[in-house]
Amino acid sequence: MSRMRRSSAGFVLAWLLAVAIADGQSADPHVLERLRELGRASASVTTLRAHFEQEKRLSIVRDVLHSSGTFLLDKRGRVVWDVAEPDPVRIVITRDGVYAGGKRVAGGAEGPATLSPLPMLEGLSGIFAGVSEATTKDFEVSFLAADRVRLVPRSARLAEWVSRIEIALGGEAQVPVGVRLEEPGGDVTEITFRDVVVNPPLDDSTFAP
Repeated sequence: MSRMRRSSAGFVLAWLLAVAIADGQSADPHVLERLRELGRASASVTTLRAHFEQEKRLSIVRDVLHSSGTFLLDKRGRVVWDVAEPDPVRIVITRDGVYAGGKRVAGGAEGPATLSPLPMLEGLSGIFAGVSEATTKDFEVSFLAADRVRLVPRSARLAEWVSRIEIALGGEAQVPVGVRLEEPGGDVTEITFRDVVVNPPLDDSTFAP
């Protein structure tokens, strides 16, 4: 076989493999349609404010770690976890980095022991704004119910932190009202949102570290 034929055969094989991989990652048509509906419902959301309560269950001990406070979100890529209990601390996530107590936090994994680092990770912040067809880029998506979705991360990097996410959606804008994050080691973090306000006026100072 000539060099040109071998090159062409290699290109065709690579193309077929790429198609097979893409097909393997494509979502079910019914899942995509439901995600499009949810995307349309949440399209008008630009900011969010809610009270949150978090419980983190550790696999190695029986203790349940509790924290609560105010959650703020700007869909352009800014999030604040303003923890009131048990230890006040302000966590700010922007495209420039993660900040805790006004200081930049390397990797987003430091902070109060009761607050799970998972919701602070850049790869997870977007899910708190809702789900849509774009969610399939980073997660394998399935529906447990019309208003409850399960996400499994595609990237190995994110899978090191979280093995599965379940999100309960609510309200006219179908934004998350409950999130359950399961870690590879067996730890589980559950976050409940209440008193959710859609599109409150939030200026730049709200997201200042």
